[in-house]
Amino acid sequence: MVIYKNERPAILMLKDGRFFQGIGFGASKIVTGELVFNTMTGAGYNETLTDPSYKGQIVVMTHPLIGNYGVPDWEKDEMGVIKHFESDSVKVEGFVVNECCDLPSHYESKKTLNEFLFEQGIPGIEWIDTRAITKILREEGVQIGLLAVYDSGQTPNIESLKQIVSEAKDPNLRNLAGEVSTKEIKIYSPNHPRGKVVILDLGVKLNIVRNFLKRRIEVVIVPYDINFDQIMDFKPNGVFISNGPGDPSVYQSAVQVCRKLIENDVPTFGICLGNQIIGLAAGGVSYKLKYGHRGGNKTVIDLDTQKCYITSQNHGFCVKNFEKQGFREFLRNIDDKSNEGLVHETKPVLAVQFHPEACPGPFDSLYLFDKFMELMKI
Repeated sequence: MVIYKNERPAILMLKDGRFFQGIGFGASKIVTGELVFNTMTGAGYNETLTDPSYKGQIVVMTHPLIGNYGVPDWEKDEMGVIKHFESDSVKVEGFVVNECCDLPSHYESKKTLNEFLFEQGIPGIEWIDTRAITKILREEGVQIGLLAVYDSGQTPNIESLKQIVSEAKDPNLRNLAGEVSTKEIKIYSPNHPRGKVVILDLGVKLNIVRNFLKRRIEVVIVPYDINFDQIMDFKPNGVFISNGPGDPSVYQSAVQVCRKLIENDVPTFGICLGNQIIGLAAGGVSYKLKYGHRGGNKTVIDLDTQKCYITSQNHGFCVKNFEKQGFREFLRNIDDKSNEGLVHETKPVLAVQFHPEACPGPFDSLYLFDKFMELMKI
């Protein structure tokens, strides 16, 4: 095989050995992961790259130009929270774009996307037909893939890559939340806090933390495997079950915590993976979506009011059959009718499958944070 690009050779390969040729950027290395696509616009790539929910995944961006406003510094706000990213490092395994902008323009830009991924040790590929890849994933479903990026002058060994991808394991079998969760307790306390929330960190996005701090809520972030009694030792007004990567059925310790929270009438709010964990704690079952919901334009409907919301989403699993213990569905995906939110009929428990806090993203559902404030009675 002849690589027809003269720059850094790069190969994106599917599990069955089909492959696409492109130009590499970022780090030179070979990675495997779950190949997924994101329908976000040209904005939000810094947040996508650092979103812990993408751990274990090679992300295909459907927008044709990525990197046009560059990458800012890792500066922190007055509360000590990183300002421009969703975590403290890039979490995707690899990045696939049609075109990576080499000349970004933004007053906060400090480096290019290429430089950023190189520093973070993450490979990227450009000048590749992202539309064709997205069509494959929509028709066949997400699948294990491989991304290989080489230095200029090197030649990929296609047969060797086929062997590597054929032996690659599904990352969803791993304890991905354990890989991205905080290893130590972190506390953020605003001036004159009106209450306290403990975040069970399965891969929490920092904009969730920012939204609590904006509402003058003290935030205590705890590891994913902490138990109920340890959480309650903080005497919180409520508990938040965070977003995160992987299959919810893997995280049985978090499910057990949620069962105790429900039994003890502790005000509880979950987002994304948190919605699935609460659904499992309610006796439901999880299942994998064919190609997931990833992007900033997903429409959900409130079954009580028939009002529609445009939402930002990032998940590959969903939950159903959770109505056994007083829960009911109150939000539903308009496209595939999957669950987008559940609430308890009598207890202060609420969860949504999407990201009301997403930045950039629609502001339609930010009211859910205030609804949680009401459940906590603060």
